[in-house]
Amino acid sequence: MFLYYIIYSKESRTLQVRLFTRTPNTDIIATMKITTPTIIVLVGITGDLAKRKLLPAINSLREQNLLPDQFELVGVTRRDDSTLFKMDLGDENDYDRLKKHLEDIEKKWGMPAQRLFYLSVAPTVSLPIIELLGKVGLSNVPHTKLLLEKPFGTDLENAEDVLIAIDKHFLDSQVYRIDHYLAKNTVRALEHHTLQTKDLKRIEIVASEKIGIEDRGDFYEQTGALRDFIQSHLLEVAAMTLSPEHRLAALRQLFIPTQEPITDFVERGQYNGYRDAVNNPDSVVETKVSIGLVSLDPNLEGVSLILKTGKALDKKSTDITLFYKDDQEEVISLNDTENAYENVFKDAMRGDKKFFISSEEVLETWRILAPAQDAWRKSSDDLFFYEQGSSI
Repeated sequence: MFLYYIIYSKESRTLQVRLFTRTPNTDIIATMKITTPTIIVLVGITGDLAKRKLLPAINSLREQNLLPDQFELVGVTRRDDSTLFKMDLGDENDYDRLKKHLEDIEKKWGMPAQRLFYLSVAPTVSLPIIELLGKVGLSNVPHTKLLLEKPFGTDLENAEDVLIAIDKHFLDSQVYRIDHYLAKNTVRALEHHTLQTKDLKRIEIVASEKIGIEDRGDFYEQTGALRDFIQSHLLEVAAMTLSPEHRLAALRQLFIPTQEPITDFVERGQYNGYRDAVNNPDSVVETKVSIGLVSLDPNLEGVSLILKTGKALDKKSTDITLFYKDDQEEVISLNDTENAYENVFKDAMRGDKKFFISSEEVLETWRILAPAQDAWRKSSDDLFFYEQGSSI
């Protein structure tokens, strides 16, 4: 796997493409068979994410012979399906049944297994499940891990409450918070890219999507582009760009300048047709966002960091562009076609938390965005509208 970046010189109008290969040790580890007996309990197995990404990822690992010999996928559903484990996620008795089912699997193998509870459900549903897992003792079984999908809260205060609720039942070492952008090989390859801060003028991280919200209207009305893409994906990519080995330290130094009108640094838009798609003529949910940040890092003095994302645009791409004072531009493409969830499962089974989001990172990302959220709560006058198919 490799990372490529492009240097463009305006003066000579030439492009240079350079490659960074992953280190041999990384490749070896990535292709090693996992030997620890493993049970994955997939809650939400009939959902969209499971169908599109999670199940294909597990199947691919099986085809590559990377799964352990003792491996079981327990798909949890509320539907009648003879091939899945049916349970009412709000019924404590059903968690006792699940507990016995997992014990029976281990008895069949004649050995204990690590248990991965993957909650592929909405965050509002996750907390009651976590509470019941703890109540029946499933969280206390050795080698138990909890895998959670974003968003991790809705703002700083809510994120703090969510972390406290999870900490009641699971140790922090057990919790694996997933950002599938950190699971991308192209993003991980940023470890091998050294940021040259001398003469650096601006960093732009842009994620552009051609599709609109499709059938995710209910989700998007509760989330919006800031929570869906900026809070986790792009802020984590920014941290990887600035300091891949010290993401938390990089995040702690980022902030939105508040001495000027916040509209100088924060913009939000909504594509025409969105309100019809969600059947809400008064919706002010943003589908396009631009956030301007600065860092307290003295090496980045005078360097601005801009994060942009949007839906229903003219192309699908994710790029980091470094703008230099001599008019050179360095473009690092983060576009790839692999299923990043293969890395999610491999890392979780191996107990490697390096590319999962820590609780401290969650709080820092919400701290960074708090001024924008506060301003948006007070007024929606800054919301602009854009045509579908326009540029970022």
